[in-house]
Amino acid sequence: MNKKVIILSGISGSGKSTFAARDYPGFKLFSADHFFLKEGQYKFDPSKLGHAHADCFFKFIEFIRSDNTALALVDNTNTTVEEISPYMLGSQAYGYEAEIVTISCDVETAAARNTHGVPPSAVWNQYNRLRNRKLPPWWKHSIITSGRD
Repeated sequence: MNKKVIILSGISGSGKSTFAARDYPGFKLFSADHFFLKEGQYKFDPSKLGHAHADCFFKFIEFIRSDNTALALVDNTNTTVEEISPYMLGSQAYGYEAEIVTISCDVETAAARNTHGVPPSAVWNQYNRLRNRKLPPWWKHSIITSGRD
C-alpha cells in the first residue's frame, strides 16, 4: 500500500470533515480542532489556536515518522501556502505521497453550517485567503464542490 497524505483545504463549514468521513474511512485524522475537545465538548479558545496547530502538526509528524501505511488526513482550513507547506514538506521527507483536496463552497452556506461558531467575517477572511492562494504547480491538487458554489 502506498503511503499517502490528504491535506484538506477549505473555509469553515465547507464540508471538509463530512467529506473526510464519507470518502476516506479508516484514515488517521489530524485536526487542530481535536485540541479543543474537552470531555466530549468543543471549547474553542482563540488564544490557544497556535498551540492547537502545533499539537496537530506534532502528532502528524509522529505518525508519519512511524512509517505507518495508513492514510493520513489533515483536516484544517489550510487556506494559505504557509499553512500547507509544513505538511507537504513532512510528507515528502518521510516518503508519503501528498495531495491537497480543496472543498469549495459559497461563503453564506459555509458560514451558516459551520459547527464551531466561526463568525461570518472570519469565514469571509478565509474565503479571501483561499481565493488569492497560489499553490506551487508541482503540488498535487484537486477541487471538490460542496453545497452551492
